[in-house]
Amino acid sequence: MPTAPRRRPGLFLTWLRFLVILTLITWGLRLVSDAVMTPEGLWPTAWWWGLRFDLAISALLAGLTTLVLWPASRLLKRLPRRGWLVPASILLLFAQLGDWLYWQETGRHIGYEAAELMNSAGSLGGMLISHWPYLLGILVLLGVVSRVPVAETRHRVRFAPELAMLAVIVSTVLIVRGGVSGVPQSPDDALRLGNPDAATAALNGAYAALHGLQRGQEHALAPMPLDWMSDDEARSRVNRLYPDVSPSNGEPRQMNVAFVLLESWASVFMAPLDNGRPVTPRFDALAERSLHSDDLIAGGRRTTEGMFSLFCSYQNPPGQTIAQTDLARYDYDCLPERLAQAGWQTAFFQGSHENTSGTGAFAQALGFRESLGKEDIKQRQLPENHWGVYDRDLYRFALERMGKMHEPMLVGINTNTTHDTQVPAGITPLIDSDSRAAGIRNTLHMADEEVGDFVDAIESRDWQHPWLIVLVSDHTSRVEGSILERSRLPFLLYAPGIVEPGRLSRTGHQRDIAPTLADLLDLPLPEAMGHSLLDPTAPQLAEYHQAGTLGWVMDDQVVEFSLLDPTQGRCFGWQPPTAQGPEQACDERALQGAKNAYALTQQAQRHLFDGTTAEFARQARQQTADHSFASGPMP
Repeated sequence: MPTAPRRRPGLFLTWLRFLVILTLITWGLRLVSDAVMTPEGLWPTAWWWGLRFDLAISALLAGLTTLVLWPASRLLKRLPRRGWLVPASILLLFAQLGDWLYWQETGRHIGYEAAELMNSAGSLGGMLISHWPYLLGILVLLGVVSRVPVAETRHRVRFAPELAMLAVIVSTVLIVRGGVSGVPQSPDDALRLGNPDAATAALNGAYAALHGLQRGQEHALAPMPLDWMSDDEARSRVNRLYPDVSPSNGEPRQMNVAFVLLESWASVFMAPLDNGRPVTPRFDALAERSLHSDDLIAGGRRTTEGMFSLFCSYQNPPGQTIAQTDLARYDYDCLPERLAQAGWQTAFFQGSHENTSGTGAFAQALGFRESLGKEDIKQRQLPENHWGVYDRDLYRFALERMGKMHEPMLVGINTNTTHDTQVPAGITPLIDSDSRAAGIRNTLHMADEEVGDFVDAIESRDWQHPWLIVLVSDHTSRVEGSILERSRLPFLLYAPGIVEPGRLSRTGHQRDIAPTLADLLDLPLPEAMGHSLLDPTAPQLAEYHQAGTLGWVMDDQVVEFSLLDPTQGRCFGWQPPTAQGPEQACDERALQGAKNAYALTQQAQRHLFDGTTAEFARQARQQTADHSFASGPMP
């Protein structure tokens, strides 16, 4: 009797089985996380529209698993039937969990940041351990997945496994790229929904993370298509937004500058508690003696994005950073570089790792001659949190170094206490609770005390030159409100006898800080997109971005619209310092505001990706290039 063919894995059927299981897992996790984080964006479209991303990541992982199974089935006489799906499931589940934790912090999915995770592996490991219930859930799921067997069949054709593998490859490629024709799909396709909440709900976290890992390795950014408006109209609108001015020609005034980037501070969390107790009493008291605002608009969602806005007064790529990309190789006209060339000693301090997400190298690229991080801080009074040293130790270290620096000096400090939500043992919390909301305010209260002591320490010493002290958030974090709420930052400029105290008369932007300091220092900064906050005649140019939606803040209203289709807009009342008002009908003024915001973004991005940022504000302000650095690739 003829021998029956030996049963081997049916590769295509196995791939199909793995695809269905992985899709159900990741789709279910997406629906659960969306229902918690952005329920208003999930219905009625995003829950099913995002299946394309669920299928894409599942098909890729199922295809790679089947690719490993193929030679094993040829070489091994006895092949384990179960457990093959576990490695892919581990990658999928931890990518989902990492994205969810990142989403809680920033309000957006992880993207290009995935390529930078090795710099923060220790910090991320600590965060994962602190979320042990999720790890337990992952182990349970992996136990279930480990019981899934491969599909078996009897091969009656000699090259049946190879033919099946070819079918797997073709099917995987088609699903991952999103079809046969057209441009392959990417996370940006979620923006087609025209609503930031819906785009966030539709996008699969694991897909976004792995796509960002692949894209991040290229160290290249792609410009967002902005062709809704003609170039001529956009330039005309931008020219009307910028008054013609002449750059400063005098000698810089000798003053020290302290630029404290308050990690993740959000104005919404600084409101007093229900019992009236203040969360940030030291900052609030100092603000009363400073030029200040609770409504400074953020230029991004990451530290390096905030740095580019604050120090270089330029617009970031929407939802991206130029740090660690090819765009970082261009020469930008940034305040630290201007001061360094004018004789200031410059140094940048961080409480986390010196080069987390490329921050240290980026700071030096912007003009800080020295960059120091937690690894340089040897003497500590407190243990580390998940990301590094608490601000008490950071400020003490910075003050020691400042005592050895020559004047005038510029010091940048990126704080770390509020990078986490835990206060160390021995510190009395503001709120006696283990809730996440309490943790946010407890660390904020602690950081407030620390920054108040830092300012006091500066004032208690004798210095050769007076100080300009800037306290400003680099970006917000953990805010669950509207996009505008996620973009509102605290800011103060403290310079007794130099700057008149008071609340800003207009809604400022992070880009306005460098021109304000340049104004005080009589320093030319002709390529700045922002305007000095000390100029009462300067226009208000304050836009923010998230998930393909651009917001434009006007005197008494805000308009938000899709960058892919600016006709999809909505408007809200706006009366700072109160919160965003209810949605209202968009009038003609709002329509013109949206067009101005689009024009500003289109022109700024064109110059950014062309390497001609020097021309943007100079052309709009009708300036000459006498005081400007050349913008182009560095040698």
